[in-house]
Amino acid sequence: MTKRPEELAEQFFSGNGATYDQIASFSTLGLDGWWKRKVLHKIPKTSNLIIEQASGTGILTFKIARLFPKCRIVGVELQEEYLNIARKKARDLQLTNVEFIHGRAEEVILDGEFDCIASAYLAKYVDLDLLVAHAKKMLRGGGVLVMHELTRPTNSLFVALWKMHFKFLQAYGKWKYPEWDIAFRDLPLLLAKTQWVDELTRALRANKFADIKVEYLLFGASVIVSARK
Repeated sequence: MTKRPEELAEQFFSGNGATYDQIASFSTLGLDGWWKRKVLHKIPKTSNLIIEQASGTGILTFKIARLFPKCRIVGVELQEEYLNIARKKARDLQLTNVEFIHGRAEEVILDGEFDCIASAYLAKYVDLDLLVAHAKKMLRGGGVLVMHELTRPTNSLFVALWKMHFKFLQAYGKWKYPEWDIAFRDLPLLLAKTQWVDELTRALRANKFADIKVEYLLFGASVIVSARK
């Protein structure tokens, strides 16, 4: 694989926003909802300002909005197609505490002292040194960064199951969800190559974040990293 992670992200999420919500649940065997609840539990309860980076179609965004109805939530998303879907959802749900802006997560710097910056399925695609440096500028003292992302298990049994799962996704997806064919095909190699957990924890330490926690989920198939400014 010679393409950069950000180039892969452009390919993985092009022309498939309409089925993203289904794929997020289907491809994780329904665990996406559980993982997002774990993220929600790490957001400070007294939050007034929250950023969600790579907010996609707003799945996590709207969970945050419901949990923190008096909080302002800003979703940052690169794909216009996904932004349009998220904005329509917000209107349909009559959520007035949510807004979405177009941009690349690690490049967007917003005014204000944010209580939390959260993301799901972003870390493997971005420049984590730049993202953490900009997060430090936007977070208030004591603010929290929470990132959830997929990983490749290390235990040989779970690696075998992980590979079988992707083989199924590749076969079934090519037939049922052809718009996800590239993502299902190339994602396993990206996950095998990425060192995002180590890169993120190094960036957090370099930027003087405290209380750095790494929580492995589902036998190492995904990880939540959190830290406090």
